[in-house]
Amino acid sequence: MRRGRVPVWWARSVLPAGAPGAGGADAGVDLVVVHAIATDEQPDRAVVDVTDLPPGRALTEGRLARVAMRADTLQLVRTEPLGEAVASAPPLVLVERVQRDADPVEAELVAFAHADVAQRAVALGSAVAPGAVVTQADAARLGLSTVAQVGAVRWRAATGELREIYVAPAQRRQGVATVLLLTAEGAAAARGWPRLWAGGVRTALGEAAARRLRFGVGRVAALTRLAPPMTPAADRVGVPHRQLEPAD
Repeated sequence: MRRGRVPVWWARSVLPAGAPGAGGADAGVDLVVVHAIATDEQPDRAVVDVTDLPPGRALTEGRLARVAMRADTLQLVRTEPLGEAVASAPPLVLVERVQRDADPVEAELVAFAHADVAQRAVALGSAVAPGAVVTQADAARLGLSTVAQVGAVRWRAATGELREIYVAPAQRRQGVATVLLLTAEGAAAARGWPRLWAGGVRTALGEAAARRLRFGVGRVAALTRLAPPMTPAADRVGVPHRQLEPAD
């Protein structure tokens, strides 16, 4: 285990339809809820049913996030960052896409600023809560495109291999990447998919982030090759240097 890193495991429960906390568009169905816990009580990446936890063990202890999906279709519906590591993250709305026709199958989560999405929803006579995960069809109705995204994560569903993690320069160092990664891993844990891990090819910013990583054990392979920067030149204008270059 790398010194200073804490294992992250998942406590799983089922929230019956109509129970407190099961509101919103998914109020009529049971929800599978997974809680990211950062303690050494369980092995890293483990999924443990809440009923199997020691009596009196509160889910709030060491919790980083809570992720919910429909129990019938396993459609991701909500993510809620809760821990100190994501306390500074801005309110987000995510769009999920699973490319089942790809070989291998790839999954993707794209993040948008909640304020932007909420404004678009109001114009359509609707509402979208912070932390909502909407479908591609809903994203199309809201007019969401990659131009307005603040971040994205892409990974291979069958293996858990992380293929891309990107945050727009103006939103870096606010916890957006952590929210995306926790949500992606929560979706994988709830669905029985392999948990996320990263190979040895990454950008200089990615390597700096890997060195600062506080959570997860054995998730990141040693650096084998530096990839070119991903930040488009146009997105660098007016952004502080500390959000564009690696920092120790």
